[in-house]
Amino acid sequence: MLRGTRESHWLVIRRCLAIVRRVQRGPARWEELVQAVLAQAGPEAYGNATGQALHRRLENDLRRIRDCLSLDLGYDRRTGGYEIRGVWQVPLLDLPDENLATIAWLEETFGLDSPQHDEVHALLGRLKLYLGTERLGALERCRTALALDLHPRDEDRIAPAVWDGLARALLERRQVELLYLSPQYEDGQPRRHVVDPHRHYFDTTRGHYYLHAYCRSVQGPQGREEPCRYVDYRVGRILELKVLPHKLSPVPPAAPRYAVEYELAPEVARTGVTRPQWIEVEQIERREDGSALVRGETDSLFWAVRSLLHYGPTCRVVGGPEIVREMREVVRKMAEGYADGEGIEQRRRQSA
Repeated sequence: MLRGTRESHWLVIRRCLAIVRRVQRGPARWEELVQAVLAQAGPEAYGNATGQALHRRLENDLRRIRDCLSLDLGYDRRTGGYEIRGVWQVPLLDLPDENLATIAWLEETFGLDSPQHDEVHALLGRLKLYLGTERLGALERCRTALALDLHPRDEDRIAPAVWDGLARALLERRQVELLYLSPQYEDGQPRRHVVDPHRHYFDTTRGHYYLHAYCRSVQGPQGREEPCRYVDYRVGRILELKVLPHKLSPVPPAAPRYAVEYELAPEVARTGVTRPQWIEVEQIERREDGSALVRGETDSLFWAVRSLLHYGPTCRVVGGPEIVREMREVVRKMAEGYADGEGIEQRRRQSA
């Protein structure tokens, strides 16, 4: 009798571990959790239970995982499955200091313009989800030290409360509310953004720290918008930051990808084609006259356009439709600005 009791305890443990291993792979429906249990703990793991009885036994195991293993494991309607949303007390993973330093290096090295950026950061984000709070703090200290070693300081005045709140949100993987002053609004009024923060980085070209985040909503004078896209916020323009209780999903939202196709004149393409920041180049077609047709993708039309503008008249964007529209609009506004400048200069000369 005693032996049977011990075996049943071990069977419960095997079932719970099978569930944890399955949700570590990604969101799973309850039927998929049952299949994982039967495959890993044996076909008799739940006896002959079916239907609602089987569902109750699974729910009992999920309760044991939450209560005994301190895992925030539950159903998420957005993904349509059960998933690990966080670790309360007992981490699923621990790593030596040298591995934490490597993760910090990978986060700093694989910037937004790096190949496989999304895949690398999805992997690192999953590893960080399973680390304990103490080790996450050590990892964030490694990142901060590495960033300060590699990059000059931002000249923007960044409030200590903003830095502290941002560090806490990244550490605890929580949403934040930003009061953000963007130059794109002519009224000069800041807007409130609710975002999922994913990482901060220093851009050596622009000389500022940025927060790469998924923008859920923006509240402004014209009402509420829901962009649901990734935005790179300049940290120095964040006036206030509030950490919200909502925890992030372990799987970040997918970034939309836009086709990019542009021509480079012979004088810049003849000696080699530079792969610009923010564009993932997939194909380079060289022509007999020395020019080149470059095809690729981007997840940021804003920065891709500005990366190509440095070529000046030696570059012409010919596809896809989104970046062509964005480039035409930027060039049109630039032309209007220079036309106004000519009018001002002519009036100045006439009055002289």
